[in-house]
Amino acid sequence: MQHAEALEAVRHVVRGAFVGLGADNGFPMREHILVRDDVYCGRRFFADGLQAIWFVEEDQIKVHDRDGSVARVMSVEEAVRLASAAERRAA
Repeated sequence: MQHAEALEAVRHVVRGAFVGLGADNGFPMREHILVRDDVYCGRRFFADGLQAIWFVEEDQIKVHDRDGSVARVMSVEEAVRLASAAERRAA
């Protein structure tokens, strides 16, 4: 799978997780690239007091609630499956 495909799936699933945690539909989501020792290591997503971090090396996405507690942990593989299922339902 290409990184761009995984990124779109992660964005889709993070947006859905944020809505599940109370964010309004259509909210603006900000995204930052994470770099450690000059090497790309993931992305951080912010919206409406919520946060999600995609750790590329660990193949893990952690979604944090407004109080900072971890609300959900999933693999990128799971995110891709969820995004693909949502896409099929929409078609």
